[in-house]
Amino acid sequence: MDDVVIRASRPADLPTVADLRWRWSVDEGGAAPTVSAADFRHAMTAFAAAHPESHRCVVAERDGVVLGMGWLALTARPPTPDRPGRRVTGDVQTVYVHPDLRGRGVAGRIVTALLELADEAGVERTSVHSSVDGETLYRRLGFGDTPLLLQRPPEA
Repeated sequence: MDDVVIRASRPADLPTVADLRWRWSVDEGGAAPTVSAADFRHAMTAFAAAHPESHRCVVAERDGVVLGMGWLALTARPPTPDRPGRRVTGDVQTVYVHPDLRGRGVAGRIVTALLELADEAGVERTSVHSSVDGETLYRRLGFGDTPLLLQRPPEA
């Protein structure tokens, strides 16, 4: 595991980050893409460039090759009378590790790096919408149930 480095993504990493997301969604998940892989790479790169303050990406790299990723989305919160300097909330998103690195603790290291970014940003609460497979990892890292966090799915 010492040969895997977790670090902030760089602009040159984004095409590979897009390829990992493509692999996860299309190759492993069976999603039917509506754009080409090249167009998706462009969209991912453009998204990261347009949202540097609200979305932070970290990557897992081994021997110069990016093989894992995770994002932290930051959302500003309106101030309250008792917290006029209220900060932001964070949401862990799109954590993925290439099959070659699975089972080595890399996903946990990615999420830990994202939580460190959240702490540095003064986030008051960090959430995650986990898969069933990821639930154990997130609980081990301190995530728990929040009874009053409600969500509404989009209308069909």
